[in-house]
Amino acid sequence: MDNIFTPANWIILAAVMVIIEIITLGLSSIWFAAGAIGSAITAALDGPEWLQVVVFIVVSTVFLLVLKPLAKKKLNVKVVPTNAQSLVGTKVKVLKLTDKPGIAVTRINDVEWRITYEGEVQVGDELTVSDISGTKLVCKREYEPLPMDGTDDKIEHWMVK
Repeated sequence: MDNIFTPANWIILAAVMVIIEIITLGLSSIWFAAGAIGSAITAALDGPEWLQVVVFIVVSTVFLLVLKPLAKKKLNVKVVPTNAQSLVGTKVKVLKLTDKPGIAVTRINDVEWRITYEGEVQVGDELTVSDISGTKLVCKREYEPLPMDGTDDKIEHWMVK
């Protein structure tokens, strides 16, 4: 059987990895192209097959662990929010309550959304969208309303006795 660990085969593997990277644009295979180039150099210097494989694994791993975080930071300079993500920070009014606790309905731009919330809300209460979870808007109050019956400790400070 012919030796498959030749410099030419390692260069072909590197070229295939570069082509895959160009197609996917996900920083997923370029690291292996670097490992293949390292192994091609090792093969050109008549390194044994086991050393070529070790060089491939070590160089690929080092490039993946060290350079990938740096490359991602530089390449993902600005993430453009999706239409739904642009709703974060929007104030919404509760239109109707559902029979499930913690879920209500609101409307934004003629689209009805299910919203999740903590605590108690009533129809007409204003909430702020803080996140999106699947198809639901996660909402919270800007402030907690104080009860008007004087039973809450927070209000006793402000009440005149």
